[in-house]
Amino acid sequence: MIDLVLYGPGGPQPLGRPAPVRVEIRNTGRSDLWIAGVLDGSENGLRFPRYLPTVTRAEDAERVEGAEGVEGVERGGSAGGGAVVASPAPAEDPLVGPLRPADLRRLAPGESWDPASGPGCLPLMTFAHFAPRRPGRFRYALTLDTEAARPQDWLGGFGLPAGTELDELLALVARVPRTTVVADPVEVDFR
Repeated sequence: MIDLVLYGPGGPQPLGRPAPVRVEIRNTGRSDLWIAGVLDGSENGLRFPRYLPTVTRAEDAERVEGAEGVEGVERGGSAGGGAVVASPAPAEDPLVGPLRPADLRRLAPGESWDPASGPGCLPLMTFAHFAPRRPGRFRYALTLDTEAARPQDWLGGFGLPAGTELDELLALVARVPRTTVVADPVEVDFR
């Protein structure tokens, strides 16, 4: 029903500058899909939806491939892969902005959308700030988690509506499918 896709640049990237990695959510189902983009607190896990990015060294992943369970070998990243070199920064403040009805978007069957751009959406800062200074190949991975135990886990920390407005907002949140989706990772060479 939901397809999460990462797109990387075509070719090597210069050192010291972030690579243009973008995200797309695609409705592969037969009915409308409701989803929210990257919101305040989504990337560092403070609120739903959770967009959880990581960047790992691809070379490390190749070195330990098949070494699961070998003492002293650890794997990092959400999509199988070497040492984690970039992940969401811890939250400086646990308060996040309120969810608004406009933050929830309806995707028709076959429709795609970039959840990290557009009105109300934030860029994935883990990807936007990762700019290696040494050459190498890096694997970008992303997990989308909408499996909140309670609809209130989507709402944010302050400025929340009350009464009928809150009920209408929670009804929209209830339309979002509860799932965890992992994008196929994208590898980017930096030289």
